[in-house]
Amino acid sequence: MPRLAPSLFRQARKQISPFAPLLLPVCRTLDSTANELRWIKEHVNSTDSLVPRKLGIWQACLKREKGIPLQYILGNQPFGPLDILCKPGVLIPRPETESIITHLTTLLPFSSSPLKILDLCTGTGCIPLLIASLLPSTSQTLGVDISPLAISLSRQNLSHNISLSHLPLSASKSITFTKSDIFSSSSLSSLPFSPGELDILTSNPPYISPAGFNKNTERSVRLYEPKLALVPDVNLGKGYDCLPEDVFYARLLEIVSVLQPKRVLFEVGDVEQARRVAEMVVTGGELKNYAGTVEIWRDNPEGEEKERISLRNNGEEVEVKGRGNGRGVYFWRKDC
Repeated sequence: MPRLAPSLFRQARKQISPFAPLLLPVCRTLDSTANELRWIKEHVNSTDSLVPRKLGIWQACLKREKGIPLQYILGNQPFGPLDILCKPGVLIPRPETESIITHLTTLLPFSSSPLKILDLCTGTGCIPLLIASLLPSTSQTLGVDISPLAISLSRQNLSHNISLSHLPLSASKSITFTKSDIFSSSSLSSLPFSPGELDILTSNPPYISPAGFNKNTERSVRLYEPKLALVPDVNLGKGYDCLPEDVFYARLLEIVSVLQPKRVLFEVGDVEQARRVAEMVVTGGELKNYAGTVEIWRDNPEGEEKERISLRNNGEEVEVKGRGNGRGVYFWRKDC
């Protein structure tokens, strides 16, 4: 990353604020610095505290200077119509996740029948909560995570967004979050869904290799966001014929083969990983009901941009939709 010119720091101090030079190294541009400082000031002004206002702003800017994610400092992240609370120890929701989940909800045919939704590796609960906010007909939504911190925060996000009227009061009964290890042999038996009745299964699982985590992720991610939510434990790969970073998809597809959900969306790291996951779907002996339906979505899957790529193992082609990086693998049951 190139160093910033000293003149840029002088500009930040003169044009924006004496606090701005603290933010500039992580923001990199004057516009981004001005935006983050504005959000920090709004947060400090709206927070009841015995700390004087200017001291509170300075303390927040010092945290940001260290690389602490802004969402952990402010305590929240907008996500569609929702306000998602963010706390250290739980992965921060990304705009790309919002984009592909929003697109998913536009593909569902109109139905007055209530929908049943399962989100695995739910984190903050942002995915099932966003689906529930965009599809009011949801009747039973379950988010699952192995982290007690994540489950606690997802429940707080449910209550928080009901209190803000972003979700209906009925969501307190129709949406639940539970702690479970999806690799456990008992995890399937504890789910309240019979095979074939689930409308949507989603997951944004850990999908980064240890080498990729060290080389390709931002410093703030490596230092402050939970590695558990980003990099699969190497011990989970035993018994699965795949790359270590793909092991969650192998397990998720086992769950798909049992539950037979109508529609499935997995978030992935890039097009190459999406290709590998698509190959798992196409070659899965227990996934014949999904044959010929697999798509790869980019960060922004809406629009006219489309191409076809060949899978490496069998030469079958799948459609790649949208603009940006490879972000999701979507497939659906042929009878839906």
